[in-house]
Amino acid sequence: MKELLFIVNPIAGKGAALNSVPLIESFCKQRHFKYEIVKTQYKGHATALAKDVSSSSYDAVVAVGGDGTVMEVANGLVGSSIPMGILPTGTGNDLSKSLNIPSKIDQALSIIAYGKPKYIDAISYGNGYFFNVASVGFDAEIARDIQKIKRWIPGKAAYYVSVFLKFITYKHKDVVVEIDDTKISTKILLFAVANGTYYGGGMLVNPKGSIDDGYIDAILITPVPRFKFPFLFWKFVSGKYLDLPYVRTYKCKEVKVFSKENLPVNGDGDIITTTPVQFSVSSRAILVLC
Repeated sequence: MKELLFIVNPIAGKGAALNSVPLIESFCKQRHFKYEIVKTQYKGHATALAKDVSSSSYDAVVAVGGDGTVMEVANGLVGSSIPMGILPTGTGNDLSKSLNIPSKIDQALSIIAYGKPKYIDAISYGNGYFFNVASVGFDAEIARDIQKIKRWIPGKAAYYVSVFLKFITYKHKDVVVEIDDTKISTKILLFAVANGTYYGGGMLVNPKGSIDDGYIDAILITPVPRFKFPFLFWKFVSGKYLDLPYVRTYKCKEVKVFSKENLPVNGDGDIITTTPVQFSVSSRAILVLC
C-alpha cells in the first residue's frame, strides 16, 4: 500500500493548491493509499518538512504548489531515496513543464500513483540547490520587482507588465563570468544557468537542454538594441533565439558570476542570492516521479 505525504503551499496559485486538497483526498481514498496532508506556514517550511521525513517510510513526498514550493521540497529531499512528486498548482509551474508533468491535477495525481521515479540533476549555488533555471540581469530584476506588481495585477499579466516596465528602465550589467576554464568580461542583457528547459511561466529558454545529462547549460545574452527588443521578444519566448548574434551558449560543470554591484540572482522563480555566486552541477541529485 502506497504511503504519501503532500506538502501544500496554501497561497500558491491564488489558492489553487489549497483547492486541490479535496481532489487529493478523494484520489487517495479511492485507491486505499495512506496519506498525510501538511500545509506550509512560512517560507522555508516545505524544506524543513521534507528533511524531517527523508528517512521515513513514505513512498513519495509531493510538492503541491508552484516552482517555489517544488524547489523547497526538493532541497529537503536531495540525497534521499524518497522520490518527489509534483502537483503543479502555482502560477508558472516551469519545472513540471520541463518534466512533462501535466497541469491537470487528476493526470498529475496518476503520475504520482503509477509513474516511475527518475533521477534529475540539481545545481548548487552555495546556500542550497535550484533545479530548473537561475539567471542574472534583465529577468532576475523582473523576478525581484514582480511581487510588488502582483499586488495590483494578477497571474501572468503581472509578468508581462513587469517585462514592459523593465524594458523601459533596464540598464545593462557589467559582469565577469567564469564558465569552467573560460573567463569572459562583458555587458549582459541576461545570463542564464539552466538545468531545465522552461521558465518565466512557459518561456522556452533552453530548447536544447536536458535535466538529467550531468551538465549546466549556460546562456549568455549580450545587450540587444532597445528598438529591436520588442520584435525579438517572441523568439525568446518560443526558444528560437539561439541563432541571434547576441547569444552564446555553453555546456559546462561549473559557473561563477562576478560584478561590482550585488546583482539579484533568480532561481526557479525566486530571488535566491546575489552576486558573486558560484554554480555547480550535482548529477542524479534527486528522484522525481514523472
